Amino acid sequence: MAVYRDSMAAADLRDELSCSLCLSIYTDPVSLPCGHNFCRGCIGGVLGTQEGSGAYSCPECRAEYQERPALPRNRALGNIAERFRPTETEPGETEIFCTYCLLSPVPAAKSCLLCEASLCDTHLRGHCQSAEHVLTEPTATFVGRKCSVHNEPLKYFCCEDSACICLSCCLAGEHQGHRVELLSEASEKKKEKLRKVLEKLSPEREETERGAQRLQERRREVAEAAAGETERVTALFRGIRKELEALEKRLLSDLSRQKEELSLTLTELIQQLEIKKDELSRKISHIEELCNMADPLTVLQEQWESHGAAFCGAEGADSEGREREGIKVPAVGDLDFMVVSDLYRSTPPSSTLPNFLSLL
Repeated sequence: MAVYRDSMAAADLRDELSCSLCLSIYTDPVSLPCGHNFCRGCIGGVLGTQEGSGAYSCPECRAEYQERPALPRNRALGNIAERFRPTETEPGETEIFCTYCLLSPVPAAKSCLLCEASLCDTHLRGHCQSAEHVLTEPTATFVGRKCSVHNEPLKYFCCEDSACICLSCCLAGEHQGHRVELLSEASEKKKEKLRKVLEKLSPEREETERGAQRLQERRREVAEAAAGETERVTALFRGIRKELEALEKRLLSDLSRQKEELSLTLTELIQQLEIKKDELSRKISHIEELCNMADPLTVLQEQWESHGAAFCGAEGADSEGREREGIKVPAVGDLDFMVVSDLYRSTPPSSTLPNFLSLL
């Protein structure tokens, strides 16, 4: 009886040191203005979900706050919870400890669904052995393990409604007269069905994985092929640009040379024509002077002395003009075509440009 009283006292103390949100011993407990305590992380998450709703509220008493409340740390509660919290366990060890062992954490052997407590071997021997106290493997949470109508442990499975029910549901509840099974039996049957589903899904997953691997291999091949083509096209255009630059230099050089040659030729012709023009101007001036003279004797005498020479000069000018008309002076508009065509014919054949032209 003393063990039972100690167990109940320990359970009450654990409840006082447990966060109502995560149902675990407080971790960094903080207080709301209404006085309720929560883990800092738990209440922070709740307040975060309430942002934008216009108000904040306490999950326990529903007290509302217009602004997000401050969360001062409850040092006294934190110190007590730190002593009560179990120490870190070794890898592979259970993390569920006896609810009633306060001095040191002891791994739990069973959990009672009715008491909602976990018990070590020592406390299990002093625990009530009645059928109402359903024992299960150690569990950290008891939410959903009791009937919401009768507050009794869920022990049966209704095959007709596919629901977990308690004994009262079977005898007098809405499942009265239905075909029921023990949870363990129904669980094994469901596991068997799930195993059959796994037998079908496993090959499908393997085939899907193989298909994904084939697609990944195909994607790798496409990437490699694209990289090769990219390199080839880059090299092709690099060669084309190099040849075009060389061709441009040759064309510009030849154009410059021909321009100088033609300019020199045209300059010489212009000089000759300028000299001839000066001679013609002097002759014209002399003849105009004769035409303006009033003395007939002077005009006639000048005619016999110089008219013959002037006439011969005019004859010579006509002859030279006809000779100039026979000289072929290159036209400016024909220069580009002539240079490009001549230079293109003189350029050695290249492998890059024909390859490029074949792509067009």
